[in-house]
Amino acid sequence: MLQEDGSYPLIEPFDDFHDCADRLAAAGADEFAFFPFIDSDAVERAALGRFMPMGLSVELEGRRRDLLLPKLHLERCLLDPCDTRVTRTARRESRRYSLSVNRAFGAVLSSCVATHGADWLVGDLERTFLELHEQRFQRRVAFVSVELWVGSGPDLVAGEIGYVVGGAYASLTGYTARSGAGTVQLMALGGLLAKLGLRVWDLGMAMDYKLALGGRALPRESFMRELDRAYRDDDAPGNAAIRAVSGLVPARAFLDASASLPEGFLADSTNVPDTGDHHE
Repeated sequence: MLQEDGSYPLIEPFDDFHDCADRLAAAGADEFAFFPFIDSDAVERAALGRFMPMGLSVELEGRRRDLLLPKLHLERCLLDPCDTRVTRTARRESRRYSLSVNRAFGAVLSSCVATHGADWLVGDLERTFLELHEQRFQRRVAFVSVELWVGSGPDLVAGEIGYVVGGAYASLTGYTARSGAGTVQLMALGGLLAKLGLRVWDLGMAMDYKLALGGRALPRESFMRELDRAYRDDDAPGNAAIRAVSGLVPARAFLDASASLPEGFLADSTNVPDTGDHHE
């Protein structure tokens, strides 16, 4: 790893991302580093190193080029999904919706880019996320989607892209197309993660709505230790389950902490609503 005063560190192709993260934390470095290209292996290695994978498009020698911009937050918001706080409004509104996983990864990712722009979700990163999703059964880091539908579909109104490593799930980016739907999706996801047995939910940068959800803002050294422990739990019961294509289940079923995982949720149904997403 190359470090020069006044610039982000450069992680080189032969470097170990986990070791680089430890070195950056020990040095009190800023949140970002550069990596010279974006591909599936690099993004997976960055995630395993406890970075969140982001991208940056730059102009070099007269042409645009996408670089990997791994982010090691100074402070990260983590939550035990069992501690997810559900509001009465979300509980009431949840009756309108159904939740699923991995039924429309491409559609959710496209909607995230359309909503937030390509400032960090650059073209090479978007394509790599699609590749990693397709390869999720062969990878330690599984990129997945969570979808919220009106009724039983086919109207998709909220969703997010994230990844699971060991016993941890990380929310990477999301969108909503209807007022209140994003809150229902987020709180129902917390219930799903709890029912699957995943015990660390990495929410990324601390924000008010994440803290209201029950998240804890942890300094770099603390969240890195927690992620290390969770990532080693490759036998976590929810790790394999969240990689599957699920059925559509009323979102309300995930907001009752005492209820078990709804029957049929993990059935790999072929009756997938037509959203124009054909990556499965």
